[in-house]
Amino acid sequence: MALALSAPLAVGIAMGRRDLAVLATLAAFFTSLMEPGGGYGRHLRVYAVMTALNVMVLMLALACAGHAVAAGLTMLVLGIAAGVATAWGSVPASVGPAVLILFIIAQAFSPAPALGPSVAAVALGSAWVVLLAVIPWPVAPFAPADLAVATAWLAVADLAAHPDVDRMRVSALAALEQARDTLSSIRSRRPGWSGRSARLWAVIVAGSRVTSLVSAVEDERRRETSDPAVRAAMDDVLHEVGHLARGIAAGVVDARHAPDSRALDQAVDHLRALAPDPDGLTGPALHDALLARSRVRSTRRLRRRLHDAMDALLLPDPPDAKPDRPRRPVARPTLAAALDPRSTALRHGLRLGVAAGLSVGAFTALAGTPVFGITHGQWVSIALVGVLRPTLGDSIQVTAQRAAGTALGAVLALVLLVALTGNAWALAGAIVVIGALAAWLQPVNYLWFVVLFTPLSLMLAVLGSPLDASIALERLIATGIACGAGLAIATVLWPSRGGAQLPRALARALRAAAHDLDGALGVAEGRVPRSQMTERNRAALLAMDDAARITQARMAESIEAFSRPDPLAALEASTMQLVRDIGTLAGRIPTEGVTIPGAGHVRTTLTSALDTVAAALEAGTVPPDPGDLTTCLNTAHDALTHDETTGSVPMGLAGTLDMLDTIATSITRIADEAGRWAAPRPTTRHARWRRMAAASS
Repeated sequence: MALALSAPLAVGIAMGRRDLAVLATLAAFFTSLMEPGGGYGRHLRVYAVMTALNVMVLMLALACAGHAVAAGLTMLVLGIAAGVATAWGSVPASVGPAVLILFIIAQAFSPAPALGPSVAAVALGSAWVVLLAVIPWPVAPFAPADLAVATAWLAVADLAAHPDVDRMRVSALAALEQARDTLSSIRSRRPGWSGRSARLWAVIVAGSRVTSLVSAVEDERRRETSDPAVRAAMDDVLHEVGHLARGIAAGVVDARHAPDSRALDQAVDHLRALAPDPDGLTGPALHDALLARSRVRSTRRLRRRLHDAMDALLLPDPPDAKPDRPRRPVARPTLAAALDPRSTALRHGLRLGVAAGLSVGAFTALAGTPVFGITHGQWVSIALVGVLRPTLGDSIQVTAQRAAGTALGAVLALVLLVALTGNAWALAGAIVVIGALAAWLQPVNYLWFVVLFTPLSLMLAVLGSPLDASIALERLIATGIACGAGLAIATVLWPSRGGAQLPRALARALRAAAHDLDGALGVAEGRVPRSQMTERNRAALLAMDDAARITQARMAESIEAFSRPDPLAALEASTMQLVRDIGTLAGRIPTEGVTIPGAGHVRTTLTSALDTVAAALEAGTVPPDPGDLTTCLNTAHDALTHDETTGSVPMGLAGTLDMLDTIATSITRIADEAGRWAAPRPTTRHARWRRMAAASS
């Protein structure tokens, strides 16, 4: 971002065309904010599309400059298109607001700059960012893959440091998924790249397995309340896992770095020494010893997976690595689905288009006339684009962050403008620094991004027009008006509430959990390879994370969720616990799989029950009573009882059956909660008559 902003500012100021410098800088800023992920090829495609959109929108803006009706109608069409584009993912959802803001600013220029120089400035500003993406290609063409894999291992290290935090596990799985996606997006015929990609793929696979095992060790560590020494030894193992994971991350980007595993090996050996030896033990003592041995086994598997990653870094072409290139999901929403009047994307587009179109048209007609103390109405339109989000819950959260961020940013802008106004080069330097910091914080925290974006936009406005520091107060007033209007629009104009989306999101999470459970029990049957368990659990966790995000947004939409029992919130919490329990089950099953008597019947019964509840949630109907699901485990419990009498209990079977009992009970509870949510709710009048009928009888 610093490089992207420096060149257009310097060239524009040196040429004496500050207006063109502002346009080029805006184009460079919004293009640089796009981070599509993956390799250089994907960046180039996204930046090329962004360049074409910037030029097209600028031409429309200059054609509409000073014409209120034309500007409003054009903004209406662009707003609807930007809203509908959110149906195709995060990148189109980010591109839409950026081009809308460029249109608002460009058509508000007074006097409007000439078309030819303006188009050239915007095209060159965006093309400069494209060039910045191309420059590293001959220097480090595979750096994105190395960096993504290293970042994933840093996330694994963070998980080892905080294994009890769900957010850390989700972050680690998401980082590993990003690493896979980045690696698969890089195509090269260079000699040696196939071996290098195989090596990186092996490191990613090892990271996925370490993530799964860390959660399994954490689950066992929580059970060790009666033996502080064993718990402390497991803490030491997790500490060394995190330390070695950071060393592996460094080794990915620096071949000279050789991680040292001696401390981890010593920690695992120390834990092994604390586990009782089962030789000569019988009865309950033998059972406890076998459980302790299985806990040690999890840590030894951790050590092996970490050694696998270290070996992959050293080998030029790992023989066991099979980099099956994953592809992005092919199921994309169709245009007809996105334009469905019931779809969130179309409703968002209509709200955005109507709000932004009316504000742009009104303030264009009133250009130069103070309205509520505002003479630059584009600030209201820009803030509206920022606060209007696809759902009401998201709009409420973003509005609060936008209001607080603008208030803090206006104070910072006032200080900077008082100190720097009149010195173009000083303003340019401040713009570069603030813009770079804003780009750094944008993916981290939207509030702090707004704190920096406010002075950035105001300094650009002062650079291109004869304004003074009082513009900061005007920006604050405009944002306040936009926040109030935006909340009103999101609430009453074709509102899209998170509550309407949550049942379907929970249904997707339940289907992913059923797929995960099918994989875990498939390993026990010998039907599914062990390597698939991590991928299935990752998909279930990501689906659950999406449902949790919608739940959080829904809580902001209605005070009823706080003041009354909420069946959907209870269902979301139970589903989250179910996904965690299935992940723990997958971690308990050793590499060769635990032989569970009747595993096929257990798998069919439990996964069918989950799929049935998911279908009922999608349809909004009461699911059928699943009955006592624990009876499907009778065969396995009978076999365990027989083995206990003979003293030959298979290792891991008792703990696995305990987890399956818990999972079966959780599925029954989820079905009951889904039924309470979908049950017909009598109106107040009907409820009163029912109470009277009950009293009379």
